[in-house]
Amino acid sequence: MAKEHWMRDLPPDLRDLSIINLAIPGSHNSMTYGINSDSELSPDAERAIRRWHSFFPCFVRRWSKTQSASVLEQLHLGVRYFDLRIAHNEGKFYYCHGLFAMEVFEPLQELRQFLDTHPDELVVLDLQHFYAMDVTLHQQLTAELLQFFGRRLYSTTDGSLLDCSLTRCAQLQRQMVLVYRRSPIGLPAEFWPSYSWPTPWPNTASVKKLISFLSDSLLSRQPQQGYVSQCLITPTGRYIALRVFFSLKGTAKRVDKKVKAWILEQAPGPFATGQPPRVNVFLADFVNLKDGQFCDWVVQLNTKL
Repeated sequence: MAKEHWMRDLPPDLRDLSIINLAIPGSHNSMTYGINSDSELSPDAERAIRRWHSFFPCFVRRWSKTQSASVLEQLHLGVRYFDLRIAHNEGKFYYCHGLFAMEVFEPLQELRQFLDTHPDELVVLDLQHFYAMDVTLHQQLTAELLQFFGRRLYSTTDGSLLDCSLTRCAQLQRQMVLVYRRSPIGLPAEFWPSYSWPTPWPNTASVKKLISFLSDSLLSRQPQQGYVSQCLITPTGRYIALRVFFSLKGTAKRVDKKVKAWILEQAPGPFATGQPPRVNVFLADFVNLKDGQFCDWVVQLNTKL
């Protein structure tokens, strides 16, 4: 199975399953690979980050970048779920994570081109957090996203998420589900609200606590919802200060190694209320480590179906 065509290459009975019943690789803070030496502090930067940036900007960059592969490289590795953080600055929308990355639509051009040449693949865009944005700016961004993706978006009027199978999306010529986790105004029908796809945050720097959290929080999943298992730690200021010569990438290698066993013992698929919930999306930092081994682990889970 070619990574870039893994959805196309699924057996017909799996393509008939809802995408919330498949195991899907995702990338955490997907667009932070765009952070570079010219990147300025963004509105989400905490006080400690701002202080460190004044003296050690390269140090801050090492801990702000969660991906080093481009959106196209991630797609070719098998990533189909993208976690996005967006801020407004001087009339434009940018990706951010402590520092500004590129403008919002720059990598989305590549994503749209990928979908043009891979008609049987489907991606989920999860607009997770927004900074320095009021109602008017949300209206502007949603309008621009609608214009940019148009009929590619699987709408709430097309059916429920349980109806959203690869087969059905191919029939409707849909290639994208867009989750928008902010509703200061009524969302357009093409956007899915936050509660449709829960993504519990582990918020721990301990891998042991992370694995325990992943198991415990999965129990809250409902059969009609998508679900994200965030296989990553959140470094505290103290954690980072004690690792001045390290980087988030080195941390991601350690997390991957320790969380691998938990991932491989999971199973995707439908489940009923009262039954043990199954997995769906897995999120990780630096998805290109070891030629995308994280994506391989996740996609292989679909062979259990």
